Amino acid sequence: MRLSGPGVFELLCKWTDASERRLPSSPSRGVFVVAGRIAGLSLPLLIAVFPGPRSFTGEDVAELLLPGNPHLVQRVIDELLAYAAASGVSMRRANPGEFSARAYLNDRMSLEQAEGVAALIAAESADEMDAAQRLLRGERGGQYRALAEEAATLLALVEAGIDFTDQEDVVAIAPGELRRRLAALVHEIGSIVGAAAGEEADQALPRVVLAGRPNAGKSTLFNVLLGRPRAVVSALAGTTRDVLEEELTLGESRVLLCDCAGIEEAAACGLVAEAMQERTRDAIEHADVVLWCDPSGRFDAADLPPTRARLIRVQTKADMVHIRTNARGEAIAVSAIEVSALDGFNLATLRRAIDDQAWGSGRTTRTLPARHRRALASAASGLQRASDASAGERLRDPEVVASQLRGALDALGELTGRLTPDDVLGRVFATFCVGK
Repeated sequence: MRLSGPGVFELLCKWTDASERRLPSSPSRGVFVVAGRIAGLSLPLLIAVFPGPRSFTGEDVAELLLPGNPHLVQRVIDELLAYAAASGVSMRRANPGEFSARAYLNDRMSLEQAEGVAALIAAESADEMDAAQRLLRGERGGQYRALAEEAATLLALVEAGIDFTDQEDVVAIAPGELRRRLAALVHEIGSIVGAAAGEEADQALPRVVLAGRPNAGKSTLFNVLLGRPRAVVSALAGTTRDVLEEELTLGESRVLLCDCAGIEEAAACGLVAEAMQERTRDAIEHADVVLWCDPSGRFDAADLPPTRARLIRVQTKADMVHIRTNARGEAIAVSAIEVSALDGFNLATLRRAIDDQAWGSGRTTRTLPARHRRALASAASGLQRASDASAGERLRDPEVVASQLRGALDALGELTGRLTPDDVLGRVFATFCVGK
């Protein structure tokens, strides 16, 4: 069990007050063995404490190690939550990916390293493990920063030339030198991306399944993603009876999007409904990506059959959104992608998340996350257009060149962490499991 936030040590100190060895309320980094009666049991605990700001999350962190019986663990969690509530301490269960999200928000890790955590969890081969470790070590980030710094230098030189257009003897950078350095940048990006872009055509389309309880908004979302009314939509539960499959184009890639019946307990079903449920379970079992739809945002694990697919939590019906906050009280929504099929809110973010997970390292042996490939491809296109606009012995349209360089720099900024729009954070952390 992992706890993070202000007051963690003081709470644990009081909670284990009757133990043989009391936990200090302001401990230094270390491990403390505590034996006491918890939830009516005589239970030994191993408590490791990590004071902020040098902990994983940047906050005070404690990790409780106890016998791994799931029922026992649940009783301890319930006991601790009840004790915290009785003591007037605000404590709740963590959202998926919240520990890594707090580490990012507290500058303990970069967004790239947070992606490395998710990639390490999802790795199924030695190559994917190695790629995830490189993300965690920040090696890719160093490459991206070098690319961004060179692009920023070239932009500054071009803009300096614009400032001195009335002075012919002042040349910040010669067109030939500019094209040479732009070509070097494009070549380096190509070497990072490699031949990954051509792999999609050689593989079967990834299966992306919409799953969730009846009336969770799956069929409406299915139709709006396709851009046409393919599935029948009704307020009556059980409208969708079979698994509907349609190809969905996502920029330069494609997936097989599947809509199926809402998940219900078999005991409440007739023979036809039982067959529907069996097809739904089979679709989820064989999916590459599952869009887990829940308008409430709770995402109860009991609602979803076992699956090895990559999960994307989708909070449908965005008018029912509950605002989440981080440790500093700032709004953050990273445990699910909130969408509205009625007005199109966040659908572009969801499309990119589907592309990331369907064609990213969690499914194939690619060693570069789809989000990175897309940003690098955008940057390379901008750099190439800047090079084309600089043809000739003089820069005839330096403003055009500068505009293309700015676009390329913006794309690289998404990877270096200088640009962190909410949709990027949502795509990264919506796939995390609870506790990471």
